[in-house]
Amino acid sequence: MPATAFGGELKMYYRQAMTGIRGAASPPVATRLEESQAQPLTPSYWLLVVFIGLLYANLPLVFPASEVLHPAKILGGAGILAVLHETFVRGKRFEVSWPDAAFLLAFFAAAALSCLTALWPGYAFEAVSNLIKMVIVYMFLVTCATTERAIQGVMWTMVVGGLAPALGTIKNFLQGNVQEGRAAWVGIFANPNEVAYTLVILLPLMVYLGGTRGWFARLALLGTACIFLAAIFVTFSRGGLVGLVAALGIYAWRKRSVWFQAMLVAAIVGGLAFGAQYWSRQQDFSQLTQDVSFQQRIATSKAGIEMFIDHPLLGVGIACSVVAWPLYAPHDLYTRGALITHNTVIQALSETGILGFIPFVLFIGAGIVHARRLTRSEDEATANMGAAIEASLWGLVVCGMSGGYILTWFPYLLLGLAGAARRVAETREEIDDTY
Repeated sequence: MPATAFGGELKMYYRQAMTGIRGAASPPVATRLEESQAQPLTPSYWLLVVFIGLLYANLPLVFPASEVLHPAKILGGAGILAVLHETFVRGKRFEVSWPDAAFLLAFFAAAALSCLTALWPGYAFEAVSNLIKMVIVYMFLVTCATTERAIQGVMWTMVVGGLAPALGTIKNFLQGNVQEGRAAWVGIFANPNEVAYTLVILLPLMVYLGGTRGWFARLALLGTACIFLAAIFVTFSRGGLVGLVAALGIYAWRKRSVWFQAMLVAAIVGGLAFGAQYWSRQQDFSQLTQDVSFQQRIATSKAGIEMFIDHPLLGVGIACSVVAWPLYAPHDLYTRGALITHNTVIQALSETGILGFIPFVLFIGAGIVHARRLTRSEDEATANMGAAIEASLWGLVVCGMSGGYILTWFPYLLLGLAGAARRVAETREEIDDTY
């Protein structure tokens, strides 16, 4: 008998013996998986979901009277208390995704230290106070979203929440409330590029969610996708358009479905053809060398590198590239005011130096690696989730090449989904290995 066959029979006899020893106390693997996925959603999870919904809603700006109640602060404080109660009273383990969390904490430490040498320490300190909120929400997401159902709930919240900036942007465009012909919304969505990238990273998640529900949900998601695409179009964001093609293209490639890939390619080609006919922005992708907006982005990247050369250890201070811009801007470049570094990677390099740049890049890279590994899972549901998150992350990276998004919420939410999905997959593997 070959050694492999003998080993297989020995393994089978061992499992049968262990089953007899465990008896009824050890349910089969399928039951264990169902039990792990049927865990009740905790109060901290629901607080997190509501908080994410408020991020998209921009409630204080839409309904200024609500600011008196400080809903985001109340929910944040309640969330911290809920996690502490679940950890110390109910005995729930507080776990995060490593080494991602270590990279994020190292980046935050570098950002905090950059306040000491920042060109404007007070401005940098204010940015750090916002960054710590994003770090906490990332930790909450990874800790609270411990099942596929919980992760999907966060995704649904993000998708439904995305309707607020999308509809607000379209409304402003139809009413003529535009900036140089480009539409946006309010608050954190007041910049057209930020509206575009926020909606781009949601589209792969929408495609994934459509595959987990029935036809009614799919039709609702299809209508939502059309609204998102219309909002992205009226922002006239070239970076958002390239990121959209990259995100959907990568998702189609990971799905390995010829029909799906063909439909997606046809949709992208049709969309580009439609956009070419009705693109109202004066500068498109042609004559970039004479495009003032494009030249400004290149100039901010060059200035960011010069900032790093002059301040290699901790940079000019988190969020202070806009403060340093007048010192490094080309004298012959037209701008209406100071500009931030329009490249997320170079922004990290210029504002937090090498001490912040390395962990920030590793943080994003680790999330992409985790998501990529999930796409190789034998479990179809896990592979589909990994493909959607990976595609969204690549959409973020591509959009980040023309925008500085370090101090925006959505990279941390997306990377939190990657960490949570990785933990769920690891739990599944542990159950498979044990039983």
